[in-house]
Amino acid sequence: MSDIANAGVTELGTRKKKKDWNKALFITLMVLPAILALGAFMYYPIEETFRLSLMRSTGLNVPTFNGLKNYISLFNSEEFRAGLLHVFVWAFFSILIQIPLAFFIAFSLVAYKNRVTRPLRAVYYLANVLPSAITAMLGVFLFSGANGIITTLAARLNWVWLAKIDWLGDQNIAFWSVFMMATWTYTGFPIVYLMARIEQIPLEIREAAELDGATGWSYARFIVIPMVTYPIRVLAVLCTVGSLKLFDLPQLMTKGGPGNATKTLGTILYNQGFVNWQYGSAAAVGVIIFLLSLVFTIAQFSWQHKEGSE
Repeated sequence: MSDIANAGVTELGTRKKKKDWNKALFITLMVLPAILALGAFMYYPIEETFRLSLMRSTGLNVPTFNGLKNYISLFNSEEFRAGLLHVFVWAFFSILIQIPLAFFIAFSLVAYKNRVTRPLRAVYYLANVLPSAITAMLGVFLFSGANGIITTLAARLNWVWLAKIDWLGDQNIAFWSVFMMATWTYTGFPIVYLMARIEQIPLEIREAAELDGATGWSYARFIVIPMVTYPIRVLAVLCTVGSLKLFDLPQLMTKGGPGNATKTLGTILYNQGFVNWQYGSAAAVGVIIFLLSLVFTIAQFSWQHKEGSE
């Protein structure tokens, strides 16, 4: 009797082990394509970029080991230091201006719904849908010193002081001209994102707030902002990382000029890799962008996790 029981237990264990192996094999087969795709299109390019950043390569010769000379050369370059400063300034003012502006618009569209505000939802997001080339072309058409909209309108109104401003040619103004265009371009997504999160706040909370006298912007200050703190921090991370990778508008509107006025790490990477054929230096810029993005992202979410645990 005991032999039969032992045989049954052994057979049950064998079936269970076989079932576990089949399950593990099935999971492996399902996950393997994703792992291979990540390895081929994400991890290998990252590893290759790190390796190439330590090489001297023009893309035509055999790469030779260069150590940290590419990085030293970059940090000794006035162009690179200007680009690094610009992306940090861009990130700071993106968080300082674009996120509050996006919250103000998003809350207004949610709290004050009417026939006028409903179509504005699509209007505000329109710039986010347009290709960068079209946005940059509109920016040049608006800020051009020769025949731009602002200059032409100022001349018609006889505002000589405004007509004399060279929005894209003055080193002291060009950066802010591109930034103004970027604010219009990139604020659409934060508006839609915050609108979605504000609309998820339960109606009971709003009704309770109204009974306590929290209406309008007092409701926004004391109820809405604390409840969308995490989405705002996500947007701050996206603004920071996006600023570090910024390329399209400065390149298309000013090509990084005049001088180094609108240079960013992205435009420097492009010039080093595709204009100067210095693939090692371009890869070094790419590594710096990657590491800075990684550090800021980890720091931001670590701060969030620490506050959440407290």
